[in-house]
Amino acid sequence: MLENYTFTLVKSGKSYNVSQLIGSVSRKSSEDLLGEEVSFSKLKSLDAYFPSLTFELGDGLVIDNGVDEIFRGIITDESQNGLLQLGYTSFDYAFYLNKSKTIIQFNGIRGDEAIKKLCNKFSILIGEIGNIKTPINKIYNDIYISEIMKDILSTAESDLGVKFRMEMNKGKFNIVPYKKMIVTASFKPAANLPEIDVTQLIGGFNRTRSIADMKNSVIVISDQESASSVIASKKDDASIAKYGLIETVEKVSDKDIAQARNIVNNKLNEFNRIAENCSIELIGNDDVKACRILEINDPMTGLSGYYLVKECTHNYSGGIHLMQLTLDNVTESVLSKNDIKVLNDKKVASTAKKKRNLSVFDDGKNCWR
Repeated sequence: MLENYTFTLVKSGKSYNVSQLIGSVSRKSSEDLLGEEVSFSKLKSLDAYFPSLTFELGDGLVIDNGVDEIFRGIITDESQNGLLQLGYTSFDYAFYLNKSKTIIQFNGIRGDEAIKKLCNKFSILIGEIGNIKTPINKIYNDIYISEIMKDILSTAESDLGVKFRMEMNKGKFNIVPYKKMIVTASFKPAANLPEIDVTQLIGGFNRTRSIADMKNSVIVISDQESASSVIASKKDDASIAKYGLIETVEKVSDKDIAQARNIVNNKLNEFNRIAENCSIELIGNDDVKACRILEINDPMTGLSGYYLVKECTHNYSGGIHLMQLTLDNVTESVLSKNDIKVLNDKKVASTAKKKRNLSVFDDGKNCWR
């Protein structure tokens, strides 16, 4: 395993450093799933020498990379591969949100308060919960907690036009806008060498582009069976002229009719686009996981701009850390045009500052034009 990483096993309230027992490791996250999964191997023959450190289902696992904690969860699965090797799977504490059902009713409560209420009911520690002011009016009966939260966020995203990510971080539950999840992934090959942007070293590139899921016209109607009148609608004439009319209908409850215009605008922004999915392999950086945003400008692959990480798999083996990413081009709900403009303006200002700092040698002669 990588020498800077520490694996801590938590048993009956006691912590044990088990780094020397760990073999290859894989860490996975996905936009579609709440929670992060870690799989790792261990030699069974080592149990005779470390009997007190036998891994058991339900034990806690914490992984630290020498700079920060990157995973905290519980061991949920065990497998044996042959006579000598054991395999384990761990999930972060979102495991409980995915496995627990409940019955709950919300009567106009804000989305962020509804989610906090769910967390408190199941003793889930809360970190950062974004500003989700959309009112929630719904009864949830025998539904998984994670599905309730996803539904609340879906309602809020249609109303606000902002996408939110929910995830566990250091044992606490967080919901933040995607635009706060822009990361710069770098790699330092040696202590005496500068950091390298890992997006400049792309391997294993594949890409697809499609209009199969495009919608360039959106209609909003009431979800009442007897109602058929259009509450709100919007279309993109330029897109229709090029690709043809591809229409979708969104239904809203009577309680949500006030948000109909927001919903139609936001749905058109979300679906009126060419979907671009690509997979790449990069040198690993632990800051990268699902729903992070990377800026990539690579002339060889044609990737240019900001990309959303839909899936991320880190593989640690033999002292080598690589990651496989599935990317999608960002939508307005992820990063608005104004968000991108602000980011680009900051980048231009930072580049100009660096040039000014390099423009004069110690002797005062101007060496940059």
